[in-house]
Amino acid sequence: MAQGILRFIYTKASGETAEWTLTRWKENKVYIQGRTTTDTLPRTFRKDRVQKYLEGADQLLFDQAPPAPAPAPRASADDRPRILFTGFKAADRQRLEAWAEGQGLRVMKSKSPLLAFLCIGANAGPSKVEAAREAGAFIVTEEELVWILETGELPC
Repeated sequence: MAQGILRFIYTKASGETAEWTLTRWKENKVYIQGRTTTDTLPRTFRKDRVQKYLEGADQLLFDQAPPAPAPAPRASADDRPRILFTGFKAADRQRLEAWAEGQGLRVMKSKSPLLAFLCIGANAGPSKVEAAREAGAFIVTEEELVWILETGELPC
C-alpha cells in the first residue's frame, strides 16, 4: 500500500473531468484504487485516463501497461418476428425456413415465449401448438403464412 496523498485530474468515460484526492491508495500497472476522505468503499481509476498528477506522482509506478482495450461493440438486438415450423417433413421445413428468413422473419428451432408465429404442418404435435397458443403466438398453416407475408393481413 502506498503512503501519502495522491491528487490528480481524471477524465471519466463519459467525458466529465474532475480533480480527485486519494488518501489511502494502491496501484498496479493499469489501475489506481483508493479512498477519498468521504468514501467508505474504494474507487478505481484507469491510469490512462489521468490527465495530470498534481501531488504524489513521485510515489507511483510508471511502468504502465498499454491502455485497456475498448470494449467490443454490442450486437444489435434481433427484433425480427420469430417463427417456428412444426409438423413438416424435413425437406419442406428447410424450404419454408429459408423462405421465411428471406421474408424477414427470424426462424427458431425450439419454442420461445417471444414466438410470433407457429406454422403447423400435417403432423404438428398438440403440445407444441398449445404451448405456442398460450404464449400468444399466431398459429398458421403454410398457406396462411404465405398470405400474411404477401399481403400483411391476417386471414379471417
